[in-house]
Amino acid sequence: MHWLIENANIAFILCGSSARKLKRGAANLLGGRAWRYHFFPLVSPELPELNLLRIFNHGLLPSHYLQEEQIKKSLNSYLEDYLKEEIQAEGLVRNLPAFARFLDVAGLCNTEMINFNNIARDCGIDAKTTQTYFDILIDTLLAYFIYPYTKKVKRDLVTVRPKFYLFDTGVANRLAKWECEALAGPQAGKSFEHFILLELMAYKKLHDQDWDIHYWRTRNGHEVDFILGDGKIALEVKLGEQIDKRDLKGLAAFLEEHPQAQAYLICQAPRPRLMRIDEHEIEVLPYAEFLTRLWDNKIFKL
Repeated sequence: MHWLIENANIAFILCGSSARKLKRGAANLLGGRAWRYHFFPLVSPELPELNLLRIFNHGLLPSHYLQEEQIKKSLNSYLEDYLKEEIQAEGLVRNLPAFARFLDVAGLCNTEMINFNNIARDCGIDAKTTQTYFDILIDTLLAYFIYPYTKKVKRDLVTVRPKFYLFDTGVANRLAKWECEALAGPQAGKSFEHFILLELMAYKKLHDQDWDIHYWRTRNGHEVDFILGDGKIALEVKLGEQIDKRDLKGLAAFLEEHPQAQAYLICQAPRPRLMRIDEHEIEVLPYAEFLTRLWDNKIFKL
């Protein structure tokens, strides 16, 4: 193939299922003449409708999203046959029972800040092994770490602990043995935040953007779910329809230190509107409107 590319101007599409081997195994990208692309689960522009409960419970892997019956069995099979057996088959872990216990705990940690020592204690393994297991999930593109935003520090910030997100909402909820029956409650709220993060990650990668995604949290409780770029955009995600000023406090605290940032609150509100708090202007957007603007390049101007 290398010879044909060099001498016959022929193009190839090469696929590899082992992301870790491609990443760590010095895959030959032909001195930049071969480009690397990542596949993602379905994203909102590919969906005929945004059915949040289906997204939360089925996930966005195409076969799972389209499946009408026995979705739990399909997700359970995926967890058993890939997340556990295939990872072991590639020689990435030696102690499969310990890794299985780790995965159960990791499902409960989805969207949460990670304390490696606490998770190690829950799994009955040491903290170094726990961190290695997280690295395996990230290297195989099965999960992401989102790190705290710490630039222009004026407050007492959380600066060390990453937040953990699996690559798919359905896989995450099945791993945690949760099912969202209504668009209400803590688990549905976490799934909503998870879904928005996955849209941001896919948009970023598919548009070859190099801005980072962080979260922002102070030790006295102010928090913003996602900070994009160098503090240019702040996003807070709330599942509810009714938004009041209490929901804006985290964004307002961030804007005190970053007054040039554009702040959005993403929710189920019926229509967009502007809200003001402490002299700061925040745009409240229905999630469908936000996603349309995102993929139309109106959040980030490309």
